[in-house]
Amino acid sequence: MSAVGWIVEVLLVQFDLVAYPLREFPKASDLNITFKVVWTPVASGQYYIYRPRANKLTKCFYFAVWISLLTLIDGMLAAKTELVDYVHFHWSLMAIVYSIIFLSVRGLASWFFRDRKVFRKEANER
Repeated sequence: MSAVGWIVEVLLVQFDLVAYPLREFPKASDLNITFKVVWTPVASGQYYIYRPRANKLTKCFYFAVWISLLTLIDGMLAAKTELVDYVHFHWSLMAIVYSIIFLSVRGLASWFFRDRKVFRKEANER
């Protein structure tokens, strides 16, 4: 998740869509490390670990709740603090960005863990 989120954030900053006036390492990076490179991967990990395995409606609702929550937090940070500045971007487009990130993370994790027998075999060898 960190790699996917980092690439997306670098593109948003490089194309002057989003700016981060207050940064942890202003001389090293234009990104807000805490929120976008630490907190978002933790949130997507929690999303993936606790995702429902029930019907498609439950999965869609769960996905929509996570995306809405992260978008709301991001929008409130932009509106109430100086941590995020949407230069040529609207906070509602962040829902699309989060959707792309979460769907790509789910796809990559599903691909990586596709052969469960390999992981069970390694666990039994210990």
